[in-house]
Amino acid sequence: IITYTFLGLLAGMAGMAVTQVTWFADIQQGLAIFAGLLMVVFGLNLAGWLADPFVKGMTKVTSWIGLTRWIQTATTSRMPMSWLMVGLFNGLLPCMLVYAGLALSLTAGNIAISASMMFAFGLGTVPAMMLVPIVLKSATPKTRGLVLKLAALLLIMLGLFTMIRGSSLMHAMHGMDHSGHHMGHEMVIDEDMNMDDMGMEDFEAAQPLQEHH
Repeated sequence: IITYTFLGLLAGMAGMAVTQVTWFADIQQGLAIFAGLLMVVFGLNLAGWLADPFVKGMTKVTSWIGLTRWIQTATTSRMPMSWLMVGLFNGLLPCMLVYAGLALSLTAGNIAISASMMFAFGLGTVPAMMLVPIVLKSATPKTRGLVLKLAALLLIMLGLFTMIRGSSLMHAMHGMDHSGHHMGHEMVIDEDMNMDDMGMEDFEAAQPLQEHH
């Protein structure tokens, strides 16, 4: 949970920097679609319908930075803080769901919201890591397969919803921008016409006075 929250802080800082660019809405759409795509791929892999396309790359990165070795060293250490280190390192292990959560937290463009999203994501992993293995261990192989496929279908649906929502958000934001520019243009035209009308009225009112003099 600590690691995920820290990663959320980093994502929030990066998101705040990205909000300064004019095409932030396009970045939001791309990140939302990317996060949804990762969820769909992970769901297909969980159900056994698709091989993990990132496993080779993740294994190379993990071995290159020595993350697995650090976790093994921490588990064999007798230091009181060793299991805390195991938890911290475990949060850095490659996982498509973590990448999806980080992609969504980037779209927030706010440090507090991004950190809160990843903190909630970390809390959500607690029952999954503690209860699910116990339930699956006591279930029959057929029941385990049905449970995993059900979870995979829910994850795929969530991923598709995330992709659709990101695309809809993109269109909505563009529509608001266009309507805002159009309204602003109309207001400027109305103000110019009002100024012209006031100028004509003042001119017409001054004409009789000039003729009188």
